[in-house]
Amino acid sequence: MKQDPDYDWDSVARRYVERDTTAEQTFGSLSPEPLAVIRDGASTSFEYLSSAELVAAPPATEQFVDVRERIIGNIATGLSAKPANDNSARVGDFMQTFTARQFWPLDARPEEVHIEDIAHALSLQCRYAGHCRNFYSVAEHSVLIARWLVDVGESVETALAGLMHDATEAYLVDMPRPVKRSLHEYRIHEAALWRVIAKRYGLPEELPAIVHGADQRIIADELVNMLPMAWHGKHDSPLGVKLELWSPNRAEQEFLAAYVALDHMRMAA
Repeated sequence: MKQDPDYDWDSVARRYVERDTTAEQTFGSLSPEPLAVIRDGASTSFEYLSSAELVAAPPATEQFVDVRERIIGNIATGLSAKPANDNSARVGDFMQTFTARQFWPLDARPEEVHIEDIAHALSLQCRYAGHCRNFYSVAEHSVLIARWLVDVGESVETALAGLMHDATEAYLVDMPRPVKRSLHEYRIHEAALWRVIAKRYGLPEELPAIVHGADQRIIADELVNMLPMAWHGKHDSPLGVKLELWSPNRAEQEFLAAYVALDHMRMAA
């Protein structure tokens, strides 16, 4: 069926989500207590602690002290979730994020986007809708692109855009390309969410062409993780990166480490 270009497809989705109470029914009222995220090597635990206890907890590794301090600062200063039924001023309903925050994917605000949530969610999402020989996360894919951009001499800002180019998938997940083309409302919300994420991290609203190109070319490198098919032949310009097939825990840590390194390089420039 041909879509009417003058039809307000966004309003159709909005009429649905404004009446959707699934999250409220699922979560009820979230705890207002500060949530401590404690990392110990490859494991992560969650405890409700006072800010003093949280600060006193030993850091996991030197590499992640900066990220951990940001978690402490955000949570211990009272950025707790609002009650689940307090969404009268928001469009749609909320989802719970990894760090026990409320997030409105159809009405996102920059201050509600957090790198800890993005890293964790992308580390658990598999590329190609899971149709791989082995688990290969969106987080690893993103880190490989960012590293390649640095290696070929692109700016820190471009490398950071490469790292974050799939960040919307942390909140909207991804759709296989044949499906996404027909999901008009999804693409509207994906574009709107990217603009919010870009504002949060000082990224361009339009991704650099080289990031788009790298995202396409890396498919040639990633085909080693898929069973052979004829269509693979058209992907003949690989980046030359090597998939390591990280575990979710490793992928999360590598994504956070890449973000911290690029962010520090940008601030030092």
